[in-house]
Amino acid sequence: MLSPDSRSLYTGAVTPPPGYVFDQAIATTYSLDPDTLLLLSVHLALAQRPSTDQVDPIRLLESLRRLSGRLSVYVDRNGIKIPSGNKVLYGLLEPMIEQVEAPRGGVFHPKIWVLRFIQPELDEPPLIRLLVLSRNITYDRSWDVSLQLDGRPGGRFVSANRPLGEFLRSLPSIATQKISESAKLRAEKLAQEVRKTVWELPGEFEQMFFHVMGTSRRQWVPPRSKRMAVISPFVTDDALLWLSEQTEDLVAVISRPEEFDRLAPDTLELSGKRFTLDEAAETEDGEEPDNRDTVGLHAKAYVAEKGFRTRLYIGSANATAAALLKRSNTEILVELAGRKSRVGGIETLLGEGGLGPVLSDYVPPQELPPPDDEEARARKALEAARDSLAAAELEVVCEADTDAWRLTLASSRHIAFSGISQLKAWPITISEDRASDAYGLNSSRVVELGRFATESVTGLIAFEFVAEINKKVSLRMVLNLPVAGLPENRDDAIFRLVLNNKEGFLRYVLLLLSEYAGGFFGGRDIFGTKGNTGSL
Repeated sequence: MLSPDSRSLYTGAVTPPPGYVFDQAIATTYSLDPDTLLLLSVHLALAQRPSTDQVDPIRLLESLRRLSGRLSVYVDRNGIKIPSGNKVLYGLLEPMIEQVEAPRGGVFHPKIWVLRFIQPELDEPPLIRLLVLSRNITYDRSWDVSLQLDGRPGGRFVSANRPLGEFLRSLPSIATQKISESAKLRAEKLAQEVRKTVWELPGEFEQMFFHVMGTSRRQWVPPRSKRMAVISPFVTDDALLWLSEQTEDLVAVISRPEEFDRLAPDTLELSGKRFTLDEAAETEDGEEPDNRDTVGLHAKAYVAEKGFRTRLYIGSANATAAALLKRSNTEILVELAGRKSRVGGIETLLGEGGLGPVLSDYVPPQELPPPDDEEARARKALEAARDSLAAAELEVVCEADTDAWRLTLASSRHIAFSGISQLKAWPITISEDRASDAYGLNSSRVVELGRFATESVTGLIAFEFVAEINKKVSLRMVLNLPVAGLPENRDDAIFRLVLNNKEGFLRYVLLLLSEYAGGFFGGRDIFGTKGNTGSL
């Protein structure tokens, strides 16, 4: 079933099997950390070479550049995070990132990867790998759940794969910016192959089905069950009430303590048991989390039993109204079905071999602090301003200015901010210290960002909003904007800057891989160098 002792690395999941190389991929996510995408891109680029080779920085950079034409990452239009540093390499990520809007007005929330691996020397069908995740493309140490499926396309369509194939084909149509023809063809090709893929099911499961929510009026409704358990970091009263109506016995709900705190007493009584993660389990050995970490429960799963059968649903959908009832969020769940005697059930999930050792009974607080209405109003104003900016059809205008380039933010429509005291903006390839005041977008359609070197020119622009009624409350995001007048030699300038310091670049890549992947190369000196690591 689900065991905390069975763990996998993100980087390992996207690694080609022996004898295969990466060909192309599509990923979807709600939020995206450019550092994490850069890590995964470097890892895929390194996977193109024989394992015995040392890393040639020129070939690695060229692999990164080529990768941009073979990987599409679809992310919610408000989901790109501001990275921890400023690196010119972020500019190479622009062609990979496609910001999208959920068709029914909620958030774009599915978290999957569809990877195509090939054997260059053999005329064999490709290997298709599907990753269904509860985590985003971010660096965190949350408790998540993942499913990896491998298969090969056959000659016939597989009816169970149709929802997934249709979802992949629809992705270019919900992008907020015009996307390339190669990205459209990639979506069409992978959608077609996925429709015909026969998957190797995990363990003793016998059947699998895909459920895509929020792309039509169709609602996911689990078959009536005898017993059910729910794992969801976010829960709402109406969604839990609805789930309890789909089963005779809502045995257990596992969530975050602050989510239970917000539920009505009658909702809490709907389930026989209510669990949270042990405090020590939330940060692994109980250590304090880093500032960049997201910790605690993030997995989403539903386990239903009826007769001798168990159905396990895993994916992106929380037990909330937006995900399950209103169908405004775009979500994906995968259903796995099998005999309870072989795949386990709720007792297996909650027992000693499952999550039991890391769970604690939820204990309601003696007294809840009063809600902060001022902070709630401030966040609502920030979110409204963010949505207005994301919908403003901004572009970056780049103009030559002696030995540098002058960047300007331009909007095709008027933007009205309410409840905002400050807005600043800066390209993520430079330090935040050089951010410009962008509040002028409230009254003018043009704001100047400043003068920048060729290698720093990018459409990945960071924004920070500060609320008016409470200046301690802020909101940050990144938009991947089209660039009018992008220097033709921008990528070459990035290459020159990096290759002028080859040693530093290799040390930077090693540090990146070590920091974000936990040393997944097993401590080997993959660069054939000696000495301390550092950053570029």
